[in-house]
Amino acid sequence: MKKRIMLLSAFLFFAFIAFGQEKEEKKTIVVESVYILPKRGMADEFEKAIKSHNEKFHPEGDHVAGLRRVDYGLKAGWYVWIMGPTTYAALDSRPTKENGHEEDWNKNIDPLVEKYGAVSLWNFNEKLSFGKDLVMNSKHYEAWAVDLKRGQYYRFKAIAKKLMKTSENLGVAFLVFNNPLHTPKSADIGLVWNFDSYEAWSQDIGFMKEFEKLYGKGSWQNMLDEWYDILVDYNAELRTIVK
Repeated sequence: MKKRIMLLSAFLFFAFIAFGQEKEEKKTIVVESVYILPKRGMADEFEKAIKSHNEKFHPEGDHVAGLRRVDYGLKAGWYVWIMGPTTYAALDSRPTKENGHEEDWNKNIDPLVEKYGAVSLWNFNEKLSFGKDLVMNSKHYEAWAVDLKRGQYYRFKAIAKKLMKTSENLGVAFLVFNNPLHTPKSADIGLVWNFDSYEAWSQDIGFMKEFEKLYGKGSWQNMLDEWYDILVDYNAELRTIVK
């Protein structure tokens, strides 16, 4: 009996250690985004200033940052400055005044800015996503900010799993982000697809055909019916990754 208790204790101990390591390893991946509108005629100078700032203070690692230009959508002409993918712990240690970070922004970027827009956090949903590297290596991507009806996230997850599998079969990205910070009229979900040219974006890549190959004839229309049943609305943007 004593031997059994010792074996059980040892098992629980190692199980606890393994669980703790797994919990520690699976930190939430987050992206911070800031909408910025440059002054009229200053877009080129703004891009150069942001690029210089990012190379100095956000070149890689937990505080890596990049710039996206909104080509089409309600905020066409705006830019989105993005820090991440990173962790919440890295947000606590982000560069501020030290080493001239804040001074560089205030001196070289802020004078080129007409106004700042929304500042948001987006948690990357790895279980519902495919092709993060495809997006990072693309020239463009389409981003949706999706507002779901209350209590319908479980139905969205079921749809997203099917869209992810279809995207994986076709070799195109499908990324899902969750909004952890509710504000009035804010989106619940962010969706991202990659593309390398607007001609490619306009083409039918056979998504519906592949979807029905996986889930049966008529499944595409059934998915659309359910999608619109759980949807309040969404806002789409086409963006260029500024390099």
